[in-house]
Amino acid sequence: MAYISEEEINHIRNEANIVDIISGYIPLNKSGSDYVGICPFHDDHSPSMRVSTKLNIFKCFVCNAGGNVFSFVQRFENVSYMEAIKIVAGKAGLDFKYAIDTHSNSKYKKEFEIMDLSLKFYQNNLATQSGVEAKNYLKGRGIDDKIIKEFKIGLSLNDNKLREFLENKKCDLDTAYNIGLLNKSGIDYYDMFTNRIMIPILDMQGNLAGYTARAYQKDEKNKYINSKETIIYKKSNILFNYYNAKDCARLEKEIILVEGNMDAISLAVNGIKNVCALMGVVISKNQIAALKKLNAKVILILDSDNAGSSATLKVGEELYNEDIDVYVVRLSGAKDPDEYIRTFGVEKLKDNIKHSHKFLDFKIESLKESKDLNNLEDLTSYIKEVIASLGNASELEREVAIAKICKDYNLDPQLIKSRLAPVKEVKKPNTIPSTVVKKKKSRYDLAVSQMLYAMMLNKNFYRIYMDKLGYLKNKVERDTVSLIGSYIHTHDDINLSGFFDFIIEYDDVSNQVNDILMHIHGEPLEENEFYDILKTVCKCIDEDEIKELKNKIKNEQDEARKVELIEKLTELKKGCGNNEGN
Repeated sequence: MAYISEEEINHIRNEANIVDIISGYIPLNKSGSDYVGICPFHDDHSPSMRVSTKLNIFKCFVCNAGGNVFSFVQRFENVSYMEAIKIVAGKAGLDFKYAIDTHSNSKYKKEFEIMDLSLKFYQNNLATQSGVEAKNYLKGRGIDDKIIKEFKIGLSLNDNKLREFLENKKCDLDTAYNIGLLNKSGIDYYDMFTNRIMIPILDMQGNLAGYTARAYQKDEKNKYINSKETIIYKKSNILFNYYNAKDCARLEKEIILVEGNMDAISLAVNGIKNVCALMGVVISKNQIAALKKLNAKVILILDSDNAGSSATLKVGEELYNEDIDVYVVRLSGAKDPDEYIRTFGVEKLKDNIKHSHKFLDFKIESLKESKDLNNLEDLTSYIKEVIASLGNASELEREVAIAKICKDYNLDPQLIKSRLAPVKEVKKPNTIPSTVVKKKKSRYDLAVSQMLYAMMLNKNFYRIYMDKLGYLKNKVERDTVSLIGSYIHTHDDINLSGFFDFIIEYDDVSNQVNDILMHIHGEPLEENEFYDILKTVCKCIDEDEIKELKNKIKNEQDEARKVELIEKLTELKKGCGNNEGN
């Protein structure tokens, strides 16, 4: 495995434009020399995240998240530090020729490694003579070798060869059973999947978590069999193809959501890459959270049957209530997007997507179903349901909907408006909050924060500190200084963005640095200002020591010892009074 040097990491960090990278995840607006945006790491409504182009870092002044471009991607994508470097390099158009063990930091390293072995086994099966029939079936569905490779599609056979393969690789068969690859009868293990096309299901971080097993022979009763729920495969935590689609979705500013895995593959085959699948007709909070991270509108293209229509309403409502911009496409003449493309062609589907309807319009229209609107009772019921459906709508959406209904049914707009609840207030994301609630710091803590911040920006301040003071009260403060010194010794300079990488394994120090940036930011200090802060720190330390000595003197029973403490106190007071800091 190739080793990536610190020089290469520094090169990638310095070449990657932090504003360009972060704005690919969240909208940023210029504010002076910096940029601001809604923080994605807490429930933010008014921009509390600042991206500093000068320091090459980001910082949220509410939830305390902060770091450099790697830190942001690592946290947003929920990936390892090395994976974040690879992602940043890719987005910045830089070469990244280093192998990464994507499971090295996972608590399920063993499970994921066995899953990866199963994938290689299934892929090999499809490439052999035994896979010809399955491959022909796939080609008949428009899935060629390129797509097979892209989606890593494989094949299970009926001879328990996977169990034998895993045994030869010295894998724990009970672990393979627990993650759904094997079944068990007594003490004997046998393959879970037989004679099926194996479609890998990746979790949100790109790890192979499970499979959709698709029948391709006519006598099979169950068309699809999915992996059972396991410690690594939680259906509610996964959207099929999300990992592959997310970058394209951010670029296109929209993500298409379908029901089945084959629908997603069919769209991808035909060049529509920003698609993922629910793998069912419900949506979970975790799936909604993943979609919100894309900052893109969601276009629902669920099956065209009654169940699909009902699911569109339920899923759309869940997304709409989370302030996601939701659109709907209802297909006719085919039961699902896969069949629609094969019947009418991809251009026809693209035209449907282009002319998709706002979810609220779809919902209001669907309320007409099973009602005779020429009947006064049904019309009254319909109007009441429309009013109820506008509860979470914006003022503009309400105005448009009310105008249309009143025109269609000759109603008084004021009558409708009078029955609506007030529009929920939405904070406008245009400025940083003028007041941010911060934990109050003592005079000592504030002075130390200012001092450490200055040292992280200017190596000369570290040297002044070591010459004039060289000691702090708290261990984490001393550790921070020690790492600042180590960084300067290694690099002959200090760089805040690079320092974040240097302290990544030191949680206490990382938290300390983030806390400092929470309270202290702005222009670097002048030397005379640094000396003033240093003097304050010295005075605070001396005052605390004087207070501690007074308590000891008060409680000391031994007269000789008390005299020693009084003399020490006198010297300390004298030194404190004479301490000018420079």
